[in-house]
Amino acid sequence: MIATGLLAVFYRQRATRDLVVVTEDENVTITQIFANTLWPQYGPFLSNTESLSNDELKTTQQFQQLYQQVLANVEGTAVLKVKFYDLQGRTVFSTDLGQVGDDKSDSSGFLAAQSGTVLSQLGHRDTFAALKQTLEDRHLLSSYVPIRAGGSSGEIVGVAELYTDITPLLAHIQQTQRTIVVGSLLILGTLYGILWLIVQRGNRLIKQQYQQLEASEIRHRQQAEELAKILVELRKTQAQMVQSERLSSLGQLVAGVAHEINNPTNFIHGNLVHFKDYTQTLLGLLQLYRTHYPDPDAAVQLAVEEADVDFLAADLPKMLASMQIGTDRIRQIVLSLRNFSRLDEATVKAVDIHAGIDSTLMILEHQLKAQPHRPSIQVSKRYGDLPKVECYAGQLNQVFMNILANAIDAIDEVSKLHASEHRNHPGRITIETQQSDPGWVTVAIADTGKGMAASAQQRLFDPFFTTKPVGKGTGLGLSISHQIITETHRGTLTIDSELGQGTTMRIYIPVRQNPRPTESQADRIPGLQGQ
Repeated sequence: MIATGLLAVFYRQRATRDLVVVTEDENVTITQIFANTLWPQYGPFLSNTESLSNDELKTTQQFQQLYQQVLANVEGTAVLKVKFYDLQGRTVFSTDLGQVGDDKSDSSGFLAAQSGTVLSQLGHRDTFAALKQTLEDRHLLSSYVPIRAGGSSGEIVGVAELYTDITPLLAHIQQTQRTIVVGSLLILGTLYGILWLIVQRGNRLIKQQYQQLEASEIRHRQQAEELAKILVELRKTQAQMVQSERLSSLGQLVAGVAHEINNPTNFIHGNLVHFKDYTQTLLGLLQLYRTHYPDPDAAVQLAVEEADVDFLAADLPKMLASMQIGTDRIRQIVLSLRNFSRLDEATVKAVDIHAGIDSTLMILEHQLKAQPHRPSIQVSKRYGDLPKVECYAGQLNQVFMNILANAIDAIDEVSKLHASEHRNHPGRITIETQQSDPGWVTVAIADTGKGMAASAQQRLFDPFFTTKPVGKGTGLGLSISHQIITETHRGTLTIDSELGQGTTMRIYIPVRQNPRPTESQADRIPGLQGQ
């Protein structure tokens, strides 16, 4: 429709332009006829009317004769008015007597014709005084044409202005324009109807193919979802098997080492008491002997001096006290190893959470000590008053181990960066426990490490995802920890971290494993909604 409208507008502009050109040529021809037939007779008169007033000019015989001849010449043509100007711009003749004597010296049309150029102007008049009548609603073409004496190349002796009625021709152009529009629309409508039928046919075929493709896509999507579920289950099963094997191996190793160390340690620790008594008895006898026999034989005196008996008597109790402290330390380590492994607690039992955390810290103590690139990591414990918690103690200790080991690694990375910049970074781990809600215990472990981005936090509990360098992390620790807390113990494990601000891991675990959380608890504790 836009193309049809543009075509109709183009046609009208082109036809109107051609009409103006043709009408202008006709006006030039009529003017030339006037120049050849009337101007030789009336030209001298019209060129010398300066002395005549307008009324005198209109009443002269020559004017009246010229008026009749002009009417005779334009009769039957489309010319509605004729005007002649002398070279000074005075209207010396007009079929509209009221315009005789008008000054047109400033008119652009007169000036153009005076210089030898034909100028035409297309316009519309609501009313127009024609030769013998007044017309309404007319389209007129006004042409200013130079009057040349002796032919088209002669001298300009005056200017003629002709008003030509082109209303019928414009009406014909408009009718032709409407015909073009209607015809084009009919053709386009027919083509559109045919195209609509073709499109409808194609649309039905496309819908059928789309339905088939959609059904096929649904089948493939279902298969892909099933395969994805199977893959997730396989990865979880694999992670569980790996972690179970690790836990089992670690527990057996720790229990075996603890057992092997415990027996000789208990033997030494138990005999230290008797050894101390025996030593004190012997030292007492030696002192008694030296009291009663102050002057022993020279050989005995020499042996006493070489052995430095006084030093031995003073240092031996100190050495026994140091051995006592050492054996106590070994027994504490063995107890921590036994608490950590918990092989004798493979089922749910009520245990002391703090004991599990302390045993884990005891095992990790060598990593907490000062390293070449950093000072020792300070551990701040803010233990609340907690009841014993029903849990799988060994698995829960493994969760503590994974979170604390990750915290130490994060602090190490920041410390290495600061060490390269010759700055000291005193790392800190804060462990806080509390009974946050009736029947629920919260363990928060915060570090001053490098933190992590939000994108990494969203995938942190995915199996095999790790932020550590290649070869250092397996990506299973936190995944298994999340599974142990959420699935095995029906709790939640959350993370709160920001780059450069450290990380806080929070464990929410029920004190008893059988009750379900209330709605209020589910609202207050993150991750419990829907359980």
